[in-house]
Amino acid sequence: MSLCAGSGWALSVPVALTGMVCVGVLLLMRWVTRQRYFPGRESFILLHAASLWWMLAAALEMAAQATDCKVFWASMAWPGILLVPAFWSVFLYQYVNSVRQPLLLRHTLGLTVVPVAIWLVALSNPWHALFYGAGTAALSVEPGSPVRYQHGPLFYAAAVYIYLFMAFSMGVVIRAAVFSNGVHRRHYLAFVVLTAVPWLANISYVGFGWTLFGFDPTPFSFTFSLLAFTWLIVSVRLFDLLPVARHLLLEALPDPVLVVDPQMRVIEANLEALKLAGLSKDWQGRKLADWPVFGRDLQGLMRRQDPAAADQLLALANSARYFEVRLRAIERVTRNGTIVLGQMLYLRDVTQRHVGELKLAEALVVSEDRLRTISRLHEQLREQALRDPLTGLYNRRYLDEFFNREQARAERERTSVALALVDLDHFKLLNDEHGHLEGDDVLKGVAQHLLSSLRASDAVFRIGGEEFLLVLPGVDVQEARQRLESICQGLASRPLPTRSGVRAVTLSAGLAMWPAQGHALDELLHAADVALYEAKRAGRNRVQVCAQV
Repeated sequence: MSLCAGSGWALSVPVALTGMVCVGVLLLMRWVTRQRYFPGRESFILLHAASLWWMLAAALEMAAQATDCKVFWASMAWPGILLVPAFWSVFLYQYVNSVRQPLLLRHTLGLTVVPVAIWLVALSNPWHALFYGAGTAALSVEPGSPVRYQHGPLFYAAAVYIYLFMAFSMGVVIRAAVFSNGVHRRHYLAFVVLTAVPWLANISYVGFGWTLFGFDPTPFSFTFSLLAFTWLIVSVRLFDLLPVARHLLLEALPDPVLVVDPQMRVIEANLEALKLAGLSKDWQGRKLADWPVFGRDLQGLMRRQDPAAADQLLALANSARYFEVRLRAIERVTRNGTIVLGQMLYLRDVTQRHVGELKLAEALVVSEDRLRTISRLHEQLREQALRDPLTGLYNRRYLDEFFNREQARAERERTSVALALVDLDHFKLLNDEHGHLEGDDVLKGVAQHLLSSLRASDAVFRIGGEEFLLVLPGVDVQEARQRLESICQGLASRPLPTRSGVRAVTLSAGLAMWPAQGHALDELLHAADVALYEAKRAGRNRVQVCAQV
């Protein structure tokens, strides 16, 4: 940088134009970093970065007024000069071969070894003069005059290194153009032209001394190629439709596959699709409706397609073959919304599907039998969950459901429902003196006594240790009281058998009526509990009707 300490700087039209090109390259590089789905993306970004380095060095060389400063910036440009063709060739190889894996760090660093070495050699030229000879000087004595470089042997060695990459790039795109056809061939021929432009510009500079603004035209030619690629990206969508379609269809899917653009032209088709249509050439770009065997039917199917349907069935005309057609939109998301680039059509032969359908029908019959078995087991488990395991009576889980049903029926028929809360007298004392097993025998005997005393429409629940609840639909208070007193007297007069003998057992009951003592189940249970407490306090072994209104 000391070589430029005394140099003046001038902003000229070439410098301004070069600066504008640098800004354009920077914006393009920023745009490319946001794209994710085309091959060679990382190497294309590095190509932009190297081109930006080269153009910035060129702008500073043209702006510098002193000859030594110009030579210094010409030496500073060499990393970009060498890396642009290197990354250009890597990008073309990855794009043509649909390589989507990012460039490995060690490979990237490997590509920078020679450029860095040549850069250091160029910077040390004042000590050895093997890069720029002693004849390197300004074309005139005017400040800012362009420099005529006398190229030394190391310069030509660097040029050979560059030409090797350029030759490789030309070989890649020429081979791609030769082995492709239709739309692909036109694109790859454009690749050939864009790759040849910087090649010709550099040869004209090195071999014939041609310049642009008195400067090497090669970086400007590379910039032109990048701008041309921008047009291909934005206008032709080269990086969107074709590479994605080639990857999805040719490399991944074994069945007949086609890609059509929004104008219903076939852009890509794999070998199976060509075999099915009986085509081998002149098919790319043809309207789908003009394809033999299935084109017209397939286009009609696409027009009738239900967007919510996953698959469509296509029957080939004059053929016993059937295909299941799956359509997938190839889209690109932009700031302004989603752009549909085309559609991928995947055809799967389902001619033999009736065999599978028969097997499926048989399997469905077996499944239905198993489902019925599972349903029966489920009902049994549900029934078990709603019953008390000791007495076999319904438990509290079933009470709400049963009461709501009987309440709705009573409202329709304008009748009443009686609820009786029953509690065994001195049951705790029996448990304490004779044990819980004896108490269990008593509970089971009481449960059987209650069941045998009820109608089919009645229900009895065990809701606590020695507490039972009777629900008697369609009875008034007098009938309900008479039946409860009959149950109470019958139990008191008939001792229950247990494992250690017979036991005399009595019960107390509190009676509440719906809707007189409440509409909700909790209200009725509270009213019945109050009446039960009154029966206990009045001496037990009796029925007490709730006096609450």
